[in-house]
This record gives sequence, structure tokens and C-alpha cells, in this order.
Amino acid sequence: MIDRRAALLLAGAGVAASACAAPAGQTEANVQASLAGYAANVESWYLDTPFLERFDRAARDGFTHIEMWGVDGEGRGPEAVGKAARDAGVNIIQIVGGAPELAQASNRQKWLDACARTVEVCDALDCEIATIVGHNNVDGIRKADSLKTYAEHMAAAAPVFEAANVFAAIEPFNPYDHPGHFVYGSADAAEMVRAIGSDFIKLNYDLFHMQRYEGELIGNLKRHAETICYVQLADAPDRGQPGTGDVNYARVIQQVRAGGYNKPIGLEFWAKDGDYLQAVADMLALTQAVEALS
Repeated sequence: MIDRRAALLLAGAGVAASACAAPAGQTEANVQASLAGYAANVESWYLDTPFLERFDRAARDGFTHIEMWGVDGEGRGPEAVGKAARDAGVNIIQIVGGAPELAQASNRQKWLDACARTVEVCDALDCEIATIVGHNNVDGIRKADSLKTYAEHMAAAAPVFEAANVFAAIEPFNPYDHPGHFVYGSADAAEMVRAIGSDFIKLNYDLFHMQRYEGELIGNLKRHAETICYVQLADAPDRGQPGTGDVNYARVIQQVRAGGYNKPIGLEFWAKDGDYLQAVADMLALTQAVEALS
């Protein structure tokens, strides 16, 4: 990680320490330009701040995009969330859509109803990506049958997402942090996406999960680039910001971009020691390291 004191030495162009964690010599505009390729996750960031106030805090730290999980819950419906994002001047790039247990064929109508709700929420939030899970194990259903039924559910929902111009992003997990699921790593998920063949059924390629489950991030990114509509990151194994774990994220992000992915990358990590200023400074250092490779 870069030195925290350096992160506090803000440029002399009137950038306040509360506005953004700019390293020495950078302006607020420089910080925003550097962070334009990333989206702060307001579920895992700014946990010392009420939820709807996190949007503004992300903007003050230099982010133009955020991501989040669901909109269900008191005080965080689509209207309230949309207003918080607009007032803060940030765009919501990705949410998590609802899903029943998709290993069960009998859940088809529940699933299609959930899809209809998801695209309505995305329209209200002007959000283009909805991550889909629903791949938890169901007692008595084998993995092979679960995968088959899951793929059939996703294929049935493809017209709903296509009509709405919203990506349904299947997110494989890893078994260490999320036991009890049947979609882990890239192979099964990428095969499913290719078999369905829809431009709007793709992968949320969470690099943290991929590293934990299978490693070989760069090789698998090359193999599966066309199946990906969204990318998230966190360092492994402790899910902090890049620079706190095992992954050479400068090289990995270089490959993400080389593979054609040009959307913001979701920062679904928990800042080490709850130090968000340091997390922003480390992301700025990462952007510089990626640029140095080009």
C-alpha cells in the first residue's frame, strides 16, 4: 500500500482532505479521471455511514460509478436509491437481482416474476447489469441436474432481459467464502453462457471468487472474455483492496481491458482496517501501475 501520509498531501488546487484521497500532485479532477474505471460497492464501503449517504461519500472520494446489492429493505427502495444516486451525481452500474432456488424446475414462474421485478428496478435506477445468483444447493438434487435446470431457467429469462436491454450476469462463487452452491469458478458458468447464446446472459466475473476457486486469472480471462459482461475485484484471501493480498492486480486488470471489457470494475471489497482513505489511495496507486504497463 502507498503511504497514508502521502495520500493526505493533497494538491494545492483547493482539494479538501474530505473530498478525495489524492496523492501529492494530483487534483480532484485527476482523481476522478483515475477512478472512472471503477465502481465503489456501497454495501462493503463506508460502513460507518448510513446507507443512502454512502452515494455522496463515494462521489466525494472521486467515484462516478457505484454498485450495490438489492433494493429491498426499509428506506432503500428504488425511488430512494435513485434519488440518492442522482443527488450525489453517481451512476449505478450493477445491482443484484432477486432469484428463487434455481435448481428447482418448479420455480420457473417465481423466477420469471423475479426477472420482471429486476428489470423494473434497473429501469428505475438506469442500471444496465443485474447479477443473478440463485445457485444454492437443494437437498436431493444432484449437481448435474442443478446445472441443467439453472441453465434452462436462465434461457427462459433471456427474452425478458433482452427486451429491457439489461444484462443478467451469472456470478460463480467460491466454496471457501460461500459454501453450499453448485456454480463455482469459470468452467460451468462459461459453458452455460455459450450454450444459451444470448447477448444479455453473461457472467459477473468476480476475480476474488475466481482466484479463490481456481486461480490462473489471466489465462481464464483470455479463454472466457466473450462471456463476461461485468467484472468485480477484491484481493485474496481476505477480500481487502488490491495490494493487501496475493494477486498482481495491475497485470490482471491489464488483461481485463485487453480482452475488451471497458465498463467500470466493481470494487466489492472491505477496506483493510476500515480505512477508506487508504483504500482510495491504493486504488489510485493501482491505476498508475496499470498505466505503467501500457
